[in-house]
Formats: sequence, C-alpha cells, structure tokens
Amino acid sequence: MKKIKKVFFGTPEISVHFLEKLKKENFLFDLIVTNPDRKVGRKQILTPSPVKKWALENKIKVLSSEKLDDNFIEKIKDFDLFFVLAYGKILKQEILNIPKMGVWNLHPSLLPKYRGPSPIISAILDDQKETGISLMLLDEKMDHGPILSQKNILVKEWKKNSEMEKWFSEEGANLFLETFVDFGESKINPQEQNHSKATFCQKYQKSDMELKEPLESRENFLKFLAFPKPFFFRNNKRYVITAGEWKDNKFKILKVIPEGKKERDWKKQF
Repeated sequence: MKKIKKVFFGTPEISVHFLEKLKKENFLFDLIVTNPDRKVGRKQILTPSPVKKWALENKIKVLSSEKLDDNFIEKIKDFDLFFVLAYGKILKQEILNIPKMGVWNLHPSLLPKYRGPSPIISAILDDQKETGISLMLLDEKMDHGPILSQKNILVKEWKKNSEMEKWFSEEGANLFLETFVDFGESKINPQEQNHSKATFCQKYQKSDMELKEPLESRENFLKFLAFPKPFFFRNNKRYVITAGEWKDNKFKILKVIPEGKKERDWKKQF
C-alpha cells in the first residue's frame, strides 16, 4: 500500500496539543506548515510559532511562507492529505484542490453550530455544556464543508479556556485517528451540513472581557473562564482577575492585579 503523505497546517498552542496527542499514538505528519516567525515582547524578539518549535524538536520539515503563492504550492503539490487546525490563513481553492484525500479541519463545536473563530469561548459564555467536536472537509466558505465525523461531548463544568482548548484538541486527535482509519477503508461518507441551522460566533475584542456589576454573577464567572485577562473597574481603577472560583452559587474573586501594581489577594484590597 502506498504511504499516505500528510501535511499539517497550524500555528498556536492548541495545534501543539493536537500534534503531541497524535505523537503519543505514533502518528506524525510528514510536513508542517505554520505562520512565519513574529516579533514578540517589548524587545521585539523574532520568535517562531509554537507549532514550528514543536516541529523542529520532533525533526519534522517546516514551511513558514508569508505568501501562499505558486512557489509555496509547488512544495506541497505531491501530498495526499492536508489537515488544518488554527492555521491563521485562508487557503484558496487552488490549494484545497491539491490533496486527493481532501483538506480536513477540526472544529471544536457540533457544526453547523458555532461557525467562526471562537467556538470554545462562545460555548463557555453561553454556558452551553452539551457541545462537541467536528471533523470536516474544508471548502471555500467558513466552516461550511461536509462533515466527516462528529463526537458529542458533555462538559460537567467549565475550566479556563486554555485548559478547554487542550482538552478539545486531544479529543479531536482521537477522533481524527478513528476517522483516518475509516476513511482509508472507505467507511466514511461525508455528509452535507444543514446550513439552515448554522449559528455563528464572533472574534472577541478587549472590551468584551470587562466584567460588570454585580461581580458575583454567573455571567462574570463565565467571562473569567473564557478570556485570558478579564478585568473590571472599581473606584476608577482597573483590576485584572487572575484567580477565582464558582462557590455557593456565586463567583468569588480570589486574586487580582491592580492597575500599576503586582498580583495580590482580592480580599485585602478593601
């Protein structure tokens, strides 16, 4: 049987969790495509993406082109399967047409629900615990392509978004392996999505992370979980919440970073 040549497209940490889970199952991609190195921090140090770091550590060839031009296409034209997870660039139809097994994508929702850039954050904010993951074939529209496989997931209690991303990506890796085997054995028949039931999620802004009074509300607890630096204002001062919990049916703030100061216990502020 001819070896299936596979390319992975991804950039941030959620992609690394997916790749690492597959590695534990002895599954590696033949080529990694990621975004070019970016300047990071106050000193603007040129830094590779988390996926590039992982690929280099695992001795996998990396492409990090700024432009997906003819030169780039020439380098990937002989591969059989592309897999995309949080890559950060839109693949044009010319690229989607290359692999004979299609371009696969993992989306952390039960499509067609929560199409868009923030399905996990949106599910947390909506407190929608009956959720799931979808493997789909990419087409030219956003999260629109046929479904290869899905898995329902019931979340018992939400955790911070970074933890949920890791969990969803590892669950997605398991689903990918199952689907990859079934697809190779012609047991998968891609199913068109019910587009009339599609819902969409947005790209959130910094202003969406602000908590409003009363601070003890469930809505504020969910914002604390969904966003990396949720904040609120008290006496015209800005506080970033770094630790909190849902206890006795209330959101309890434990630690904050007051504006211009170091992290401290919230109770000691007043």
